[in-house]
Amino acid sequence: MKMMEIEKTEQLLKKFDYKFKRKNNEIVIHLPYSQRVIVDFSDPEKIRIKDKLVGWNFLTGLIEMSIKSAFLYNFIGSILFTFLAIYVDVENFGITLIYFYLAFLFWVLLWTMYYLIKAENLKHTIINWNQV
Repeated sequence: MKMMEIEKTEQLLKKFDYKFKRKNNEIVIHLPYSQRVIVDFSDPEKIRIKDKLVGWNFLTGLIEMSIKSAFLYNFIGSILFTFLAIYVDVENFGITLIYFYLAFLFWVLLWTMYYLIKAENLKHTIINWNQV
């Protein structure tokens, strides 16, 4: 049954022209902007699906991590940025710093939502395809 699910998933990915690699009981799907979705079929009872940002990406730079970890990483970065803004001379740099902070928050939210939507859509497609 497990091999059938892997082959079924490979058919789906080929049908929609996804780039992927199969490693034993895993399929690593390459999405745009350095995003990977790993589908693990090693447990015959359930399919495990993980996401990962690799290489150069818009949330973590060169650090590899999951989208959830990237969001936490950027949240901590924004907290540190906030403390930095508090200690900087508000009179000279205050407005500029606020604009940079808002731009940073917009950037993080935009790319987090992009990566989450792409990963979740693919996860649901794979799960639904294997239930048919």
